[in-house]
Amino acid sequence: MFSPLTQEKIGYYVYCLNYPDTGETFYIGKGKGNRVFSHANGNLESDSNIEKIEVINSIKSRGQKVEHWIIRYGMSEKEAFEVEAALIDFVGLDNLSNCVKGHSIERGKISCEELDILLGAKKIEIQDNVMTIKINAKYRSDMNEQEIYEATNKWWKANQVNAEKADYVLSIHNGIVRGVFKPIAWFKAEDSNRIGFEGIPAYDLIKERYLHRSIEEFIVKGNANPIQYFFVNNFKESYNMQESDDINDDEETRIEEKAILIKINATYRDGMTKNEIYTATRGKWKLSLIKAQNAEYVFSIVNGTIMEVFKPLSWSKCTDSERIFFDGILAPEVIREKYLDKSVKHLYSRGEANPCKYLNL
Repeated sequence: MFSPLTQEKIGYYVYCLNYPDTGETFYIGKGKGNRVFSHANGNLESDSNIEKIEVINSIKSRGQKVEHWIIRYGMSEKEAFEVEAALIDFVGLDNLSNCVKGHSIERGKISCEELDILLGAKKIEIQDNVMTIKINAKYRSDMNEQEIYEATNKWWKANQVNAEKADYVLSIHNGIVRGVFKPIAWFKAEDSNRIGFEGIPAYDLIKERYLHRSIEEFIVKGNANPIQYFFVNNFKESYNMQESDDINDDEETRIEEKAILIKINATYRDGMTKNEIYTATRGKWKLSLIKAQNAEYVFSIVNGTIMEVFKPLSWSKCTDSERIFFDGILAPEVIREKYLDKSVKHLYSRGEANPCKYLNL
């Protein structure tokens, strides 16, 4: 731990956490005081970075200690933000457990082409019947057209009758059209009521009309559904068209585990990371601590759909209220695959205001 005099002199600093065996960096952060020590020991109460916590716990379980180094000190908070973001860009986010790319990421590492697309995208002018599909979670800036197609063509909770009216399918990432495809045939999955399509890249003339255009003004904010339709013959009524609530997806989802369902509609936004969903879900909630401690899983619910599943490791009372919160990790992959994107609307009565619901407890 730093002495009070040292803390006073070093100001804000940027630090890294390393694997003890290899010296490889798995986290870069900024702070002041003894934050680096708290992070290295996994003792930050407000820490919601699941991946980093898992790495630290894994190292400690082997009887080892996390290596921690100060990279630069004696900075203002603003300077520390900039250095942190620059180092994360340099090392590469894929090589770190940081859940976000520091601050001021809009000025961080990015290709010239991608920057031009983001800042120079013209507004879309829809002249055909189109179906838009958000592929935010699957998209990478280095994907080729075939990879974008494979991220777009299946499997979706959508009405096949509506989908077959679309002349083109547009792949959307962060409000920008990344792919334009002509569907040839639509089909249902063998094991569910979700649908997919076989298609080809649109003609160049159609691509020029839509590719890299901004559709941001038409996106319904806070809506978890990745699909929208834009039908030119009835555009004013249909541009905002969503899949109806009565689409039957795999029938009614049956949750067999002891669980707590938590609605995060108010804080959810499109494109949230797993860690951001975790932060929105973990608390503070009016729940029975005794009941909560018996829950095997916590489900994040948005508009009646399961967006994520977490395994709570511990529950705690808030110091300033009777509400409680949990610390946890992502549920095992077999559980996530079983429940993600499934509908639980049948578990709620119309107008039910309580965001929390016990199941099998």
